[in-house]
Amino acid sequence: MIARPDSEPVDHEPVLLKEVIAYLDPSPGDVIVDCTLGYGGHSIDILKRLGGEGLLVGFDLDPLALEIASQRMEQSRARPTPMKLVASNFVNLTSLLDNLQAPLPSGILFDLGPSTPQLLSSRLGMSWESDEALDMRLDPQADSIPAAEIVNTWNEEDLARLFREHAQERWSRRIARWLIKSRRIEPVTTGRQLGRIVSEAIPRKAWPRRIHPATRVFLALRIEVNREFENLESGLIQAEKALAPKGRLVVISFHSGEDRRVKQFMRAMAKPEDEAPWPLPQRGMEGQPRMKILTPKPVRPSKEEIARNPRSRSARLRCAEKAS
Repeated sequence: MIARPDSEPVDHEPVLLKEVIAYLDPSPGDVIVDCTLGYGGHSIDILKRLGGEGLLVGFDLDPLALEIASQRMEQSRARPTPMKLVASNFVNLTSLLDNLQAPLPSGILFDLGPSTPQLLSSRLGMSWESDEALDMRLDPQADSIPAAEIVNTWNEEDLARLFREHAQERWSRRIARWLIKSRRIEPVTTGRQLGRIVSEAIPRKAWPRRIHPATRVFLALRIEVNREFENLESGLIQAEKALAPKGRLVVISFHSGEDRRVKQFMRAMAKPEDEAPWPLPQRGMEGQPRMKILTPKPVRPSKEEIARNPRSRSARLRCAEKAS
């Protein structure tokens, strides 16, 4: 068993839970895949609807989160619904499902990005309040480089591009310049150090109102370290391929870069092959659309949910249904 740090809470409210259940519409006997299990917030509710003949398959990069989710879901199951949980990236979705010999799923869920407890956890170094190593890798065994290596070795041009393209940080150039100046004096090794440097680089009068000044920089680094954009594009294509006919794909995103890619993918899949602006695999089906969009506009949290859980305010849900 993996030890959980006392500073890492897990009792958090899953975002857009009612909406996820409504669009996935899990029923007894269904197979549902949660590609981003986290601590099991959505899947605990999904399990209650699958019955003894159903199956829940869950993936997560973070082995500690997977272990905690398994414990929470075991405790919550009123009926013995089978579960198969795997510590892996959803970029391996089709091969993982093949290895598990799972039936074609009727629903696949992506709740993108780390959960709030993971973002706040000191062990992952994703918080500007963390004094732990500035790592940000959800998978500690991944071959990607940690965030500390990026901030201490990349040149000004590459850092500015990263902050601008991944997180739309308007002060990207100034932050990159300030960061390089600071690291010449002392290497940047913790989230607290980086958060202070970014806050000092941005003029106080330009600080955002509702988020920490370093939020976008931390977001950009996390995306780069975990290859989130490229993995998302691959995962979406694999999810469509894996779904059963009339199966549903539900995706929750939290920032414009993610949502834009999800929107473009679903729109491309809803068009004939010769009109689709997306590098799709060969369609078959005589070039007919593969999916039908069920959310013409993204579904957003209600005012009541945002009041209960302010971190949900940036969430956007999109859903598409596979053709028969």
